[in-house]
Amino acid sequence: MRVPFVLKILAVLGLALLLLIPLSWTRELVAARNARQGETETEVARLTASSQTIVGPLLVIPYAVEEKRTERNEKTGEPREVWEDRQGEVRFVPRELQLEGGIGIEARRRGLYRTQVYRLTGPLKGHFSLEADAGIRTGRNLRLGTPSLVLGISDPRGILNRMTLSLDGRSVEFLPGTRQGYPAAGVHADLPHLDLGRARSLSFEIPLELMGTRAIRMAPVAEETRVRLQGAWPAPSFEGGFAPVERTWSGKGFSALWKIPSLSRDLDTLLAGGPKSAALDFGVAFIDPVNVHLQSERAVKYGFLFVLLTFAAFLLRELLRSLPVHPVQYLLVGLSIAIFFLLLLSLSEHLGFPAAYAVATAANLGLLGAYLCAALGSRREGLLFTGGLGLLYAALYGLLASEDNALLLGSILLFVLLAGVMLGTRRMDWNRAFRPAPGGK
Repeated sequence: MRVPFVLKILAVLGLALLLLIPLSWTRELVAARNARQGETETEVARLTASSQTIVGPLLVIPYAVEEKRTERNEKTGEPREVWEDRQGEVRFVPRELQLEGGIGIEARRRGLYRTQVYRLTGPLKGHFSLEADAGIRTGRNLRLGTPSLVLGISDPRGILNRMTLSLDGRSVEFLPGTRQGYPAAGVHADLPHLDLGRARSLSFEIPLELMGTRAIRMAPVAEETRVRLQGAWPAPSFEGGFAPVERTWSGKGFSALWKIPSLSRDLDTLLAGGPKSAALDFGVAFIDPVNVHLQSERAVKYGFLFVLLTFAAFLLRELLRSLPVHPVQYLLVGLSIAIFFLLLLSLSEHLGFPAAYAVATAANLGLLGAYLCAALGSRREGLLFTGGLGLLYAALYGLLASEDNALLLGSILLFVLLAGVMLGTRRMDWNRAFRPAPGGK
């Protein structure tokens, strides 16, 4: 008995929907592997150092001063002036701050997973401009405490060198901690011999060798901040509240220059800490451009489209040739396509994505070619179908390799496929094709 073609379409559509189950399993597996990649990054950061943010340096000067205030006599109610001690501190930011940093990248592996650890080397240079007595004008009997220079480093475990401050011709060793609410993590250098009684300019230099993972950022606290970073990383991602004014990158590495004047940033917000302060930081992140799990995830999203296009080609053949294809054959071909994406994921973790895609495609097309030549009863038709699937796999790789142009390329591909179907069936009598056979046979 001849099955009405409408029922055949519904049955094939049901099989396609059934294949969503193995495709969704593959997507969940990709998500789990990608989550494991994130856990690896966290583990490496725990053992080495996390993303780094540099704040400062800041020149902190504690002081005590007597200030006058007015109070009333409790018995007579008459006002009188009294002097009382008030303690505080002033924080100075550099008039100019420069960093010329070179960044080296190395991969750290945990089993099949890897993440990047960077090493930043380069001196922090600049100068402070100070007024006499730290510019404190109010009160009397001013007493200045021991000043210190504070450098905030978000994860001090990443400090690799013996940090020595060169300030106005004098060398001072840094000590752990900042003794500040913000930045809370970092180092400080006490400056007991610093003469604050006169206005002066203080030049400084701090040799820096810092390790971290994923990203390096900096707070633009200086009145004029100039930072140049360069390193051998082909896919830098520039982050934060300020973009570099100059940037170049290639397969060999990148170079970026930031210039941030005082008018472009809010110093009070920067020195307060918190999310608003972090939003003004700037820097670069080192994102893996060949993350096989993200590429596999993008590939699996096209799995159902592959199944639909293949089933549509079989249905079109049935219409044009009046040669039926059994639902089991539809199912087996669909399963081979679904397994292709699982094979792609497993191979990519060992071979890399391009090689894994080539091997998985060759294996899948070889299997389909051998099966379809026998199942369709024609070697020529089997090879034509296999060649068509090969073009689809090639098109998918083009979509994955060109993420920025994926929408354009995908739209063109669907248009070409639709145009091919419309032109190939433009003379078909669709009423006759869907008309039941005489006598129900």
